[in-house]
Amino acid sequence: MNLSSVDHGALGRTYRITPIQQPERSAAFQGAYLSRLPLSPPLIIQLDVWNEAGELIIPYEELPFLVCSISLETPSGSSASHIQDPNSGEVVSLLYGTLVTTPTEMLDQSGAMGVYFAFPDVSVRVEGNFRLSVNLLRITGPALIEGMNSGNALHTCCTNSFDIVPSRDYVAPPVTDLTRHFDAQGLIRFGLPRAEW
Repeated sequence: MNLSSVDHGALGRTYRITPIQQPERSAAFQGAYLSRLPLSPPLIIQLDVWNEAGELIIPYEELPFLVCSISLETPSGSSASHIQDPNSGEVVSLLYGTLVTTPTEMLDQSGAMGVYFAFPDVSVRVEGNFRLSVNLLRITGPALIEGMNSGNALHTCCTNSFDIVPSRDYVAPPVTDLTRHFDAQGLIRFGLPRAEW
């Protein structure tokens, strides 16, 4: 069976993505790509899917075709994706790192299996107050390219706003229990030093 030919839209499923861990702050990296610091704590998104009968399921056959993408917004919801570099005049992205990710099956803190999208390597170029918009997308069929926008998203959510401060003023939040829990499963690396254990 060619799974890419399945009409997932005819399955009658309902999708929801929910931030279960949200960034609080980070330092602006300006143009220093090699020394940039990721948003902390890292964004973790939980995927819930219900079938046509209203039963909560893990859609195993569909997972290879689902991705989450993130974009940067102001707290009011306006796009903050790009800025013109005052030195070069070049238009550059404010958000840098892994901005699209695939689902991972992991055990939650109660031991139940779930599906999650994690963004452990995302940085913001300039200082300010922002939020992330998250889109759940299906990457099959003719909408493969067009689907990379919220108009074709299966579901969309936003984080709370967070602060990006100068690097000299940055104090990292403590590593959360949830980050440690998921990192320990070895499926996604959150960059924790082994000394954390």
